[in-house]
Amino acid sequence: MTFQRKMILAFLVFVLLPVVTLGYISNRISTDTLQKTISRQTVQTLNVLDRNMMEAVTEVNHFSDYVVSSGDIQSFLTSSKEESVFELYNKRQSITGMMYANAKIQQFALYSNTGDRLYQSNEQVTEEEPFFPHRLVQEMKQKKGSAVWLSPSTLSQHPFQQDTSLFLTQGRIINDINTLDPLGYMVLAIRLDLFDDVFASKMDTPSTELLINKEGEILYALDHQWIGKRLAVESLKQVQSGETGFLLDQWNGETHLITYMPSRFQLVGDNDVWIVALKPWDVLASDVVYIRNTTLFIGLLTLMAAVFFNLFYLRRVASFIQALNWNMKQVRSGDLSSRMNAYSLKELNGLSLGFNQMIQRIGELIKQIRREEEKNRQAEFKVLQQQINPHFLYNTLESINALAAMSGQKDISKMTINLGRLLRISINGSYEVLIHQEISHVISYLEIQKIRFNHLFTYEVDIENSLSNERVLKLILQPLVENVLAHAFDQQENGLISIRGTRTDTTGYLWVRDNGKGISANLLEKLHEKRGTSEQQGHGIRNVHERLNLYYGKEYGLMVCSSEQGTIIQIAFPLERGD
Repeated sequence: MTFQRKMILAFLVFVLLPVVTLGYISNRISTDTLQKTISRQTVQTLNVLDRNMMEAVTEVNHFSDYVVSSGDIQSFLTSSKEESVFELYNKRQSITGMMYANAKIQQFALYSNTGDRLYQSNEQVTEEEPFFPHRLVQEMKQKKGSAVWLSPSTLSQHPFQQDTSLFLTQGRIINDINTLDPLGYMVLAIRLDLFDDVFASKMDTPSTELLINKEGEILYALDHQWIGKRLAVESLKQVQSGETGFLLDQWNGETHLITYMPSRFQLVGDNDVWIVALKPWDVLASDVVYIRNTTLFIGLLTLMAAVFFNLFYLRRVASFIQALNWNMKQVRSGDLSSRMNAYSLKELNGLSLGFNQMIQRIGELIKQIRREEEKNRQAEFKVLQQQINPHFLYNTLESINALAAMSGQKDISKMTINLGRLLRISINGSYEVLIHQEISHVISYLEIQKIRFNHLFTYEVDIENSLSNERVLKLILQPLVENVLAHAFDQQENGLISIRGTRTDTTGYLWVRDNGKGISANLLEKLHEKRGTSEQQGHGIRNVHERLNLYYGKEYGLMVCSSEQGTIIQIAFPLERGD
């Protein structure tokens, strides 16, 4: 995959994909939140509807309580057939007045215990009309005087059914108020206005409220054409779960938000009744649809931006990177003549120019290094040509020693021998020597200086045997002894230099002590603070201390103590170091 395609893929993955994902998640969250919010509001509305519906039912129940307990009804049902026509007419008129006292009552009928119709408010109903369904009669008997209700959908063979109009039916047994013996039945046909007024409340959004039974049959709807039909939704069992809830489902060819709850209203044969609200989701989800469409629009814009970004910018950047990569490979292979082309984009052109300048500078530096290497090679060659052979120097010193011995010049012979020893250790290329070699070197130096200063000082050496074969940085004692001879004695006799060596398990110590005049407090303070000084007395000490620090570390080096009775210098160095 080319770099350009990788960049496009990265752009789509890290820009477009998060936008689409964010839009999808926002849409889902908004949808769920909207469903819950609207359903909670709808449940509150359904509770109000159910309460108002039960109030309307209770109002009719109170009216029928009044009717069945009225003296006229009781007297009418208990009157004998021998009663005068005038009295019977008056009772009928009184019953008719009761019916008209409630505008919701459409029909009113009284039946004897045997099912004979004794009174009918609609005189158009013939005597041959059948009595009520058996289950209504049985329910009235079981209730023993309490009201029972039939829904409009169960009235296909209703005695009052003379046209296509629908109505609710209430029936109850009329008992004697004195003996509680059954006197007959009362049946009321109640206009659907009873529920229409309740369900016709205005809603902010379009909504359809229904009463359904456990078979999904619609028992009541404000739009009466749905009464008797089945609520055809796939999630009907969830609606009939006996709990309050909501769901999205298809109804009447559209997606609806269905909110449901159990109702307290009970009908004959339908003890379980649910009140259901159906709201078209397209209307409710207009904001969610807006969010979804906005997300799709942003995604499309992002995709178009990716295309334009590729055409007008990314392609140039990818081309530049590929060219830079190719030129770097050329330079890596040794071709310093490779150069980048100019680019129209300011940033790319700056990088291209910087690359070319860098390669040019590298080429110049390589040529300069080659010239310097050639000069160094020639200089080293000249030094080798002019270098004195150490063996020639040693042989010359041996010849001087032999001539001095033959002439009886013992001091010259001794100085020559000690000088040869000094040169052997100094010319040795290694950094470290054995302790006994370092002691031998400083003794050779002291012997030469004793002859030079006419034996004005003496020295003593005491090194522990276990320390003699340990290694130490070479040429650390001679500068200290030289500093003592230069500054401590002032040409006085009886000067003493003491060199001692001790050790612990991990650290070796060399001590250089003299009985001279000591180091001034000012200079000693500068030495301890490691500050520079213009006095020559501190140069050798500081040189040795810095060499020990560099070679062994900051924890090793010199410690100087001085007074008018003399000076003691301690050298600390590690033991058993590897290569």
